[in-house]
Amino acid sequence: MSDFIPPRPGLAQGYPGPGRILHATVRDLLSLFPESGFNRHLMPFRTLTRRVLVVNEPELLRQVFITRHANYEAKSQHFQHALAPLIGDSMFLNSGATWSGRREVMTRMLHPSRTAGFHPIFVRGAEELAARWSGEVDVAQGLATATALAVMRALLGPDEPWEAAERLAVSFGAYESSVFAVDFAHALGLPKRWSGWQRASAHRAAREVRDLCAGRIAASGAAPGGLFAEMRAARGPEGAPLLDAEQLVSEVAFLLLAGSETGANVLTWLLYLVAKHPPTLTRLREEYARVLGGRAPEVADLPALVFTKAVIQEGMRLFPPVPYLSRQAAAPDRIAHIPVAKGDTVLAVTWLLHRQAQLWDAPHAFRPERFLPDAPRKLPRFGYLPFSFGPRVCVGASFAMAEMMVFLAVLLQRLDVTADPSMIPVPGARLTLRPQTGMRLTVAPRS
Repeated sequence: MSDFIPPRPGLAQGYPGPGRILHATVRDLLSLFPESGFNRHLMPFRTLTRRVLVVNEPELLRQVFITRHANYEAKSQHFQHALAPLIGDSMFLNSGATWSGRREVMTRMLHPSRTAGFHPIFVRGAEELAARWSGEVDVAQGLATATALAVMRALLGPDEPWEAAERLAVSFGAYESSVFAVDFAHALGLPKRWSGWQRASAHRAAREVRDLCAGRIAASGAAPGGLFAEMRAARGPEGAPLLDAEQLVSEVAFLLLAGSETGANVLTWLLYLVAKHPPTLTRLREEYARVLGGRAPEVADLPALVFTKAVIQEGMRLFPPVPYLSRQAAAPDRIAHIPVAKGDTVLAVTWLLHRQAQLWDAPHAFRPERFLPDAPRKLPRFGYLPFSFGPRVCVGASFAMAEMMVFLAVLLQRLDVTADPSMIPVPGARLTLRPQTGMRLTVAPRS
């Protein structure tokens, strides 16, 4: 099977200076890293008064995220300030006892054993999206709406409307395009009271998301069977509600953001990849014909869709939905030969790690076969982190994988998708990895 090498941004040759670091907060965080960064194991650099260390080697990452997890449990101050207006004090931004108490609830809610209960929601959402698409469409926007709707229905009940999910997706997108992903005041060493500044447009988009979440919670009445009812019923050690009303909104906003952004971003890139690589599309449809015979997948079918899963895994390798994982050191440490001071930021940049030549053959090429069970080269342990890893591994990974498998199977059986040869979608990163100008593809019902 011939390779397809998708577009990627041209990177600088040298390490960024303070000016480029600050400029990247407004434009695109991928521009921070030099071309040599794909194959460097450690990359230290400074933001005037702060130090950042990029760790890009599996064994060193294991030490940071697993062996020394207690020292690197907290998300970096940059990341907290970038997301707090949107998701408040949600589990994602917490650490310690608060995090562990909420994570226990989320782990029960999204346990892989419950995937069968979510499956009809995935099928319904994919079929609604297929029926709405015709002609040239921005598949990124449509997928953002459909995956947000799937999470809304899982949380709040099956009657959640398309229009609410569409408003949510638009507001999420507006926040992503407005937010500063690096805290200027923190980077410049200014007093802490000045930290966390964001544009008015970012705060406006965050309020829209939170107001919409609160409104949908009220409208749903916490429908029986929805995950929100379990969140609301959760109790702390003393028997009091684990989450108050504001915290419930924060957790719903986080679940909607995480649950929709992962699936939507990966599926957006996958539709482009299969449109540009006919051999992959042909092999997918052969698998669907053999396993599904033209129908939507059932839960029992998913383990048999081996190539579908491999395509999704390769899509997440090339375009990880969360392109970097950030942590802040709680105490001084040393990573390999580099000292780490208390408060330093340590990053695992999956965008770099997933394309490192020492770990992957043809690292920039689209090769789903590398994830098949009979692939000649084993996957690098701790070298593939689409859902993070260690104690803070994503609790919704099974939900996301099942959702993406269902959506891909439904859409590619029902629709033909083509890409204009002149369109070159370039990935950009602020909080997540998105095509910088959307993803306009031509969609038509299959005859």
